[in-house]
Amino acid sequence: MTYGRNDQPRQQQRGNGGRPDSEERHHRTQRHNQFRKSRPPKSARFPPKPKPPKVESKIYFIALLPNAAVGTEIIRLKQEFAEKYEARKALRVLPHITLQVPFTASPELEKSLGPALHTFAATLSPFEIKLNGFGGFSFTRRKVLYINVEKNEGIVHLHQQLVDFLRKDFGFSHMLARYGFNPHISLAFRDLSDQEFNMAMDEYGSRPFDAAFQVRNLYLLRHTGTSWEVLQKCRLGGE
Repeated sequence: MTYGRNDQPRQQQRGNGGRPDSEERHHRTQRHNQFRKSRPPKSARFPPKPKPPKVESKIYFIALLPNAAVGTEIIRLKQEFAEKYEARKALRVLPHITLQVPFTASPELEKSLGPALHTFAATLSPFEIKLNGFGGFSFTRRKVLYINVEKNEGIVHLHQQLVDFLRKDFGFSHMLARYGFNPHISLAFRDLSDQEFNMAMDEYGSRPFDAAFQVRNLYLLRHTGTSWEVLQKCRLGGE
């Protein structure tokens, strides 16, 4: 009996010596597995590089703090305001005048910034701060009622020198360390409605407040996750 070209048995058509398909697949699988086993494992050739430990950044800012007597009176005003207007966020922060707005950095910065601030503060002289009346400003998401700080040569010079110092020695950007400066001590911020802000300005806008204190120290503060703590106290004029 003869067969046509298209009538040949399947195993002869494939040219595999008559080996059934299942045997051919098994044979190829064995050869593939032998080849894979002969290679060294990837972990031995390329060991994973150890990852450096993750360091969480902290939030800092630089400020002036009033003396104990003035600070106590400001805290009393904050409490009074909080009871009237349910604006309590400002109670979480010590009374202060911000010189450098909050910034985020690695805790490693503390090792260099702390001593450098000591040296910087030693080049400046103490001066007096006067507080006079109340003021406020209102943006869409931020409304602030504050105690006015009178600008004088001492605080303006300190702020300008601090901006230059942070830009030159620590690479602060012009957007972060700014020359624009409106010194004040906040009584309430961020948790006032438009109506509450307008009512507060009507009440406190013409209300008198006068106090003064001597500035002898510059402070570096750090956020703990729940509140601010004084990290560094730098004396003006040195020890």
